[in-house]
Amino acid sequence: MRPHEHKNSVLQEQFPSRTPASSEIVWTAESIRALGASTDLATAASVLGMSRSTAYKLIRRDAFPVAHFRVGSHYRIPTASLLTALHLLDAPASRGEPRATTDTFP
Repeated sequence: MRPHEHKNSVLQEQFPSRTPASSEIVWTAESIRALGASTDLATAASVLGMSRSTAYKLIRRDAFPVAHFRVGSHYRIPTASLLTALHLLDAPASRGEPRATTDTFP
């Protein structure tokens, strides 16, 4: 295997792919978590299903639906905030491990 082939296969496994019928990216909880602690505004917009220009308009009006912070002239979006907004933060483990619950029933 050539070095560049291995690199491409790793990226294809880690990050979302495009659906055959459209050019939309399909985001999964795992691919969002693979972004790291935070991501840029354009990527967050893609995850939320909005255009980059709409995301910048919303963030300038302080109406972006996810917590964000500014680093110099760039906006960063915490990955945990994206997962929370999409109700994916407490998703069950993908390895079939049972989730711990605090509720007890008789």
